[in-house]
Amino acid sequence: MEWIEVKSDEDIEYINKKYNNFEDSFLVEMNYVSGDYVDNELMGYMQQKNDLRLVFQRLDRNPFSIELWFTNAKRINMFFFNLQDNCLSDILYAKVCKNERSFFWTVWDEFDPYNEEHLALNDIKYVEGCGLKWRIIED
Repeated sequence: MEWIEVKSDEDIEYINKKYNNFEDSFLVEMNYVSGDYVDNELMGYMQQKNDLRLVFQRLDRNPFSIELWFTNAKRINMFFFNLQDNCLSDILYAKVCKNERSFFWTVWDEFDPYNEEHLALNDIKYVEGCGLKWRIIED
């Protein structure tokens, strides 16, 4: 499926509804590309592209897999678990939301992207980027 750029609150509502607020889903893949590099002459170049792509799968086939592409990612605040942690890695609820500057994905249902206190917290899972695209991944 083609990438769809998120532009409005209606687009966000559609994603959240289409993927049932990520209920019974798992984050199965994360790909980060800074855009920075060092050339053959050992010169460093900072592109600061900061693209982050997240792939989710869920216990449902309609749709089964979705990919979110945060362009110009600003923050990745994630916690990862190992089997010995005795914590579940499935997502019971998550949402996409935005404010006037950024797009977000978070598992905190009360997260308010306009609340500066929420944006300063380090103990919640969320991703922030300047832009957002999404697509359904066909099997």
